[in-house]
Amino acid sequence: MGAISLPIKPLKPGPRRRRQLPVLMAVCVLGAMALFYILLAIAPCMVGATCYRGYQSAYSFDAGDDLHPDWMAAIPDDVHLTSLSIPGTHDTMTYEIGSEQLQCQNWNLSMQLNSGLRYLDIRARLRDDELHIYHANGYTGFGYESVLLDVFEFLDAHPSETIIMRLKEEGNPIGSNNSISFEDAFNYHHFSSPLTAPGSAKHLHKYEFAAPIPTLGALRSKIFILQNFDARDGPYGLRWEGPEMVLEDLWVIPDVYHLSEKWTAIRDALEYAALAPDDNRFLYLAHTSASVGVLPIEAAAGPMNRTIQGMNDMTGQYLEDASANVDEARVGVVIIDFPGKKLINTILKWNAWLR
Repeated sequence: MGAISLPIKPLKPGPRRRRQLPVLMAVCVLGAMALFYILLAIAPCMVGATCYRGYQSAYSFDAGDDLHPDWMAAIPDDVHLTSLSIPGTHDTMTYEIGSEQLQCQNWNLSMQLNSGLRYLDIRARLRDDELHIYHANGYTGFGYESVLLDVFEFLDAHPSETIIMRLKEEGNPIGSNNSISFEDAFNYHHFSSPLTAPGSAKHLHKYEFAAPIPTLGALRSKIFILQNFDARDGPYGLRWEGPEMVLEDLWVIPDVYHLSEKWTAIRDALEYAALAPDDNRFLYLAHTSASVGVLPIEAAAGPMNRTIQGMNDMTGQYLEDASANVDEARVGVVIIDFPGKKLINTILKWNAWLR
C-alpha cells in the first residue's frame, strides 16, 4: 500500500509572528553591517604590506623594509645640525613592552637606526642604582647600558652618522635600594663602567655650554644629548625645552575625534621650522605622537575602522605636497610612533638641497 499524501494547509502568521519578523530583519541587518565593518577593518591586513595588529597605514609600521644606514654621509661637514630634517622615534624602546597603552614602536633599536632614524627618545628611571628604561610606570625590559651598546655598535659601523638622544628621567627612583642619583648613574655609564665607558669616550659629544649648536662634521660618530634630567654638574647636552629648542609636544588627546587638534599643532610646527631663518639659533622638534585618550597606535595610524586618518599619514602626505613648493628648507626633528619607510623617506628628501 502506497504512502498517503495528506493535503497541507499553509499556516497563516498570527499577530505574534508578524511582530517578530521586523525584529528579526533588524537583527539581521545590524549583524550584516557589523560583519561588513569588521571585514572592512581587517581585509586590507590580509594583503597589505603596512599593517600591524589590525591597523593599516601607508606611512607606518614598515620602517625596517627600507634601510638608510649612511644617509648623513651625503651631507657636507659644514652643515649645522639645525639645518637638517631628521626622522626619529618617540619612546624608542617600547617595542616589546606588551601594553597597547604604552607601546609606541614595533622595530628594535638596531633596525630603527639602520632604517634612517637618527633621534632617540630614551626614558630611564633609577632602580637599584641602575638606569632602567621605562614608559611612565611600564618597564620596557631594557637598561641604559644596552641602549648605549647598541648605539656604539651602530656608530662604529657607520661613522658618518650622528645620533640625537633625548635622555629623560621618567619618574622618581623606584624602590628603596638606591644610594646614588640619576646623574651619578649617568656618569657611571659614560665615564666609569668597563662595558660602556670606552664607547662613550669615543662616541659621546662633549657638550660646551653657550657654544653654537654643532655642525654635522663635529658630530659624526657622536651622540648629541638632549638633557631632560636634573644635574648638579654638567650640562651634558642641550637642555630640553631650553632657550635653543623650539618644541611641539601636544600629546594629551581626549579621543580620536580630537586628533584634528593634534594635526593642527604638527602642521604649524613643521611650517614654522620650514619658514624660519636657517641661522643655527634653534633646534626644531615636532612630535607626531599622542596618547591618554587615544592609543599611540591609533594616533599614528588612525583607528581600525579607518574613519579618521592617523598622524603619520597626515604628516607624510603634507610633507610630500609641501616639498614640491619649497626649494631650501628644513622641518627639523620629526618624532614618530610606529614609523613607516614612506614617512622616513619623505622626511629625508627634505635634505636634498644640502647635498
